[in-house]
Amino acid sequence: MSFVTCLCLTRNRPEWLPKAIEGFQRQTFRRRELMILADGQDVSHLVPADDPRIRLIHLDGRPEIGAKRNYGCERATCGIIAHWDDDDYSAPGRLADQVKRLVGSGRAVTGFHSMRFTDGVRWWKYEGTHNYALGTSLCYRRDWWNAHRFAVVQVGEDNQFVATAHSAGELVTADAGDLMYATNHSGNTSPRKLGDNWKPIYGDQ
Repeated sequence: MSFVTCLCLTRNRPEWLPKAIEGFQRQTFRRRELMILADGQDVSHLVPADDPRIRLIHLDGRPEIGAKRNYGCERATCGIIAHWDDDDYSAPGRLADQVKRLVGSGRAVTGFHSMRFTDGVRWWKYEGTHNYALGTSLCYRRDWWNAHRFAVVQVGEDNQFVATAHSAGELVTADAGDLMYATNHSGNTSPRKLGDNWKPIYGDQ
């Protein structure tokens, strides 16, 4: 049976972290841990002290996102890593679904090519192609990451990672359906520009 490290990067967004922790605790896939990499303000009071599956590592300075992802992957204890961004929602079956797809396909990387987004009032559906996966939804083998580490940049570190996996025939993707949705807000690391791939599905547009 596979084990999964959920990797949560957070910085000065204490309003989001408790929901990410709750989403992790509600997962049906049992063999998992949550590693929280935090820089900026102290969030230790938000992390349950009675859940041994959750680890908090506080980082000094302000490392770039790509560097933080690599740091977390280096310290992961499991053979599979799943991105667990603090401001996105994962339904209880998300990990089980992605691990099944990853193991069943025999490939190294999986993720969702299409997903719903919300700003709390309006909703959109991002509709991508099968050769692409949204970075927030990635789930991959740690040994693949070790040979194809994230670029040490603040924005877009996941794009090259996904492109490399696709070129190597190691990417398998799916529509997120109800398993996951992401949020648009003023604190997004990478602001989302609503283009042709974005379809309004609810609320005033």
